[in-house]
Amino acid sequence: MKKKLALIRNAQNDHLKRSMLLSILCKPIGMAISFFYTPVLLNYLGEEAYGIWSTILSIINWINYFDVGIGQGLRNTLARSIAVGDKTKSQQSVSTGYVAISVISGGLFFVSLPLIGILDISAIFNTDLSVKPVLLVSFFCICINFVLSLSKTLLYATHQAEKVGFMIVLTQGINLVGIILLSLFGKGNLLAVAMVIGLSGILVNLIFTGQVWHKFPYLIPNIKKYYTSELKDICNVGIKFFFIQIAALVLYSTDNMIITSLFGPAEVTPYHTAYAFFGIVHGLFGAMIAPLWSEYTVAMAQKDYKWIKKTVYNLDKTLPFISMILLIGTMAFEPVSRIWLHKNLAYTKGLIPCMALYYFLSIWGSIYSNVLNGMGKVNLQLIFGGASAILNIPLSIFWGRNCGMGSAGVCLATVICMLGSNLPITISTHRMLDSLEVSEKSNI
Repeated sequence: MKKKLALIRNAQNDHLKRSMLLSILCKPIGMAISFFYTPVLLNYLGEEAYGIWSTILSIINWINYFDVGIGQGLRNTLARSIAVGDKTKSQQSVSTGYVAISVISGGLFFVSLPLIGILDISAIFNTDLSVKPVLLVSFFCICINFVLSLSKTLLYATHQAEKVGFMIVLTQGINLVGIILLSLFGKGNLLAVAMVIGLSGILVNLIFTGQVWHKFPYLIPNIKKYYTSELKDICNVGIKFFFIQIAALVLYSTDNMIITSLFGPAEVTPYHTAYAFFGIVHGLFGAMIAPLWSEYTVAMAQKDYKWIKKTVYNLDKTLPFISMILLIGTMAFEPVSRIWLHKNLAYTKGLIPCMALYYFLSIWGSIYSNVLNGMGKVNLQLIFGGASAILNIPLSIFWGRNCGMGSAGVCLATVICMLGSNLPITISTHRMLDSLEVSEKSNI
């Protein structure tokens, strides 16, 4: 087994570099598309409708967090079984994952239907625009994509992380073309936007799902291969991923809803554009480290703690460089945003530097969440992520409304929570890696 794993590690080294490079190269293309997409969509919808759409995206994307950690757990389980060439277990894991996700997706959709019908959606979104039909279409599409997006899990587990980048770029391209075409026939149709964006995701997921199944036929799910015992194996770590995802949901995805509720949907637009601008740096970094998760899983199985430790230290060295890029972005933001959006937006005082700090902490945290996820050591994230999620909403309301800081206060609350989580997780991870390396040397 050790010889097999050693051969796999050696064979993957060059592929890892290629995967990281291709993933990064996809980002400039995605950035170019996003550069045109945001102003095109903003011009088509207008500030209020754009703010509502940004909030709807935050809500419907919550569904992605309700897989009870199956997607993340499957990624680790599948990476291990593929690494040792166990095709039978691989098919059992995939089949079990798809069946479980399909059941959850169906349940979520049929629960959401009566809720959307009963709730006063206009009051929740603080608007007179018709939002219910948009929510129905969006929920329908996201529930389908909830199942089909397991294609990304398969790509990561089979060390094809760069193709996830291709998927994102292709989806962005279809969305941009779709919105441009909609602009030729009018403006402000939220329902049409929901249909274009929802259907583009379904189409791209279908294309890449077929590609994975063609290349790896043993990964085609078979309902007869569903095993409850396999689901327990997947969910052993997966359930912890689930609670971490819920904590991340509260920490990262509630800001738009808080701003909408406290200050109105129009205030979401400047917040979201700043979020999208600085998110470019985070996206590039995320693309670079995306292939590492499954590599950490294989290295953990091989007990190659030295490689894991070296990789983390090298990533730490990029943080000063990233901070300089974000600082430059802070100084250049307003003139660049005027050119980018073709209009002037009113940004709350302190929002821009706060958003830059938000993304620095997010990138820093992603280094450690990635390694801990790959190693299956998620208890630290569970503890500190949960604490951050609990504190975020009251702190956002306090600094945003009570202290009169507006959307900047909402962002500041998230920054404080992230900092309180990143510091102990960073220190604990380095101590754990040192301990594992020393333990392995003593066994030798």
